[in-house]
Amino acid sequence: MDLQLPPGLKSIIRDRYLAGIADAEAKYRFSSADEDSLSGALGNNLSMAQPLVFSDGMRRYEFQISYQKIRGRGRGAPEKSLGADGIFQIEVRDENGEWRKGLPFQSKKQWRSTDGKLLTQAQNMIETTGGGIVIDYRPNQYAACLAQDVVHSHANRKLIDQAGAAQPLGQLLGDDFLDCKVGQAGLFFDPTTETWQTEVAVPPPLPEHVITTHVFATS
Repeated sequence: MDLQLPPGLKSIIRDRYLAGIADAEAKYRFSSADEDSLSGALGNNLSMAQPLVFSDGMRRYEFQISYQKIRGRGRGAPEKSLGADGIFQIEVRDENGEWRKGLPFQSKKQWRSTDGKLLTQAQNMIETTGGGIVIDYRPNQYAACLAQDVVHSHANRKLIDQAGAAQPLGQLLGDDFLDCKVGQAGLFFDPTTETWQTEVAVPPPLPEHVITTHVFATS
């Protein structure tokens, strides 16, 4: 099932992604201690304090982007086995029910060369969730590439660039994620109950960062 949203609402959500990421990039130096801090700042810049309302003349929609930090780092941290340290997800509810999908992510800070640990993380992410992306946080741009491309390139950043596999994070979320070109249908983590909704046989461990786009459609 594809994401069924009116073009006008998709455009607004896309603009929100782009604005939030641009704000996080501009404030890079405030959270540049490590990837965990940068992911938290990204989630906070994307999140909305209150839902907004959109109407296409036929239906009314409420939408909101939220962020929640699930638990800290340390021994037994989720990324050690999951291969990801967070997830972007979208939830759409209407009179016909609900539709959900998730896009796990692993983050790196100024990834410049071959990274054996990242290769293992990308492989684990594919094995446990079916796919995902790697975000490369840099002062001037947050870029992202598919986990499959990381494995194919043996986590060599130069090969990723030569293949043109990296793109701006805002572009990936605003275009590919919203248009259902990336992400796994049915993969969704509820940060309130801390439980997974997933079609995989063994649910992944807890993520640390959950960034959710909620859309509620009414007549």
